[in-house]
Amino acid sequence: MKIKRYLIIVLLLLFGSQLWAKEYAVSYLNSTRKDHLPVMEIEGRNFINLYDLERIFDGSIKADQKSQTIDLLIFEKKCEFSFFNNWVHFGKHSYNLHNDIQVINGSFYVPEYFLNLCAVKFFPEEVVLDDGSIIINFPSMQQYLIKTIVLDPGHGGKDPGAVGRILGLKEKDIVLNIAKKVKAYLEKNLDVKVLLTRHDDRFVSLGERTDFANENKADIFVSIHCNAAYNTKANGSEVYFLSTAQTHEARAVEAMENEVIKFEDQESIARYTDLDFILYDMRQTEYLNESSELSEMCQKQLVNTLSTKNNGVRQANFYVLRGAFMPAILVEVAYLSNKYEEKKLLSKNFQERAAKAIYTSIKQFKNKYDKMN
Repeated sequence: MKIKRYLIIVLLLLFGSQLWAKEYAVSYLNSTRKDHLPVMEIEGRNFINLYDLERIFDGSIKADQKSQTIDLLIFEKKCEFSFFNNWVHFGKHSYNLHNDIQVINGSFYVPEYFLNLCAVKFFPEEVVLDDGSIIINFPSMQQYLIKTIVLDPGHGGKDPGAVGRILGLKEKDIVLNIAKKVKAYLEKNLDVKVLLTRHDDRFVSLGERTDFANENKADIFVSIHCNAAYNTKANGSEVYFLSTAQTHEARAVEAMENEVIKFEDQESIARYTDLDFILYDMRQTEYLNESSELSEMCQKQLVNTLSTKNNGVRQANFYVLRGAFMPAILVEVAYLSNKYEEKKLLSKNFQERAAKAIYTSIKQFKNKYDKMN
């Protein structure tokens, strides 16, 4: 009993000043889309995570560590905040939030009063507060359909990726072939724009890959790879989404794919550990549910289409996924280190079927989320 009592006291000390106070239900006019907005109580006052606001308004955030400011873009208009300050700047005016902005564990929290400003002052035509719920009216839901897809053939140039032990196949060549086939399927059958992070045998840093996706406002990011293991009997397909690796196998694949940073310059390498990139990592967590769902769809299609061993959907902290601000997955088609699967990966028919499996999962995902909008 004493241990239990002490545990309760410790938990209260840890979390007593930060409690979930309530939650807004969020709905969208002319759409079946639903969401929620949690409110956190900090030292007796209610605050909202700025990244949650970014999500429900489909906005964007830009934080500047040097000037200690953060911009939230909603409906193409900028709300500017300063760290540990109680003002928000909108247009030519400044508005008192009555409490300072809070920065906790890399997340920014604004006073709940900001919602009232959005509904009454900033966006009266687009935002309605109604008895514990938020109703959002976007001018056109068409802009929220899945329209742009970025395919990322892993490795390239001086980075060969995994190399087959029997035939000497290079991962960079196989995944580029598959990615081009996926692109062809998507462009032929869906009304989407498809972009590749590389079209030929060139080196592209991990950061450049996700920067490319963000700059082109991609709705989905799919990184395509072939697996490898010290155990030459390891085989099968698996799909990953961003999170902490849960198994020894996932950690091994994570280490292998992240090893590519050895080919990058020191400035690029530093990016994977600095504060800005950690903030990027936190922003990507907004899309974990969608990434997990796309992973499940892709894993099922790969196994059914290729008749490979089902290694399941896994989680790992891949650098190439951390900076992608959209649903993002990493596909390991099969094992180049396995002599039987290396032979299969050489086959154009196998590559074609792998491409079709990835395409079909993207199509399923798009169909589901487009209907929600």
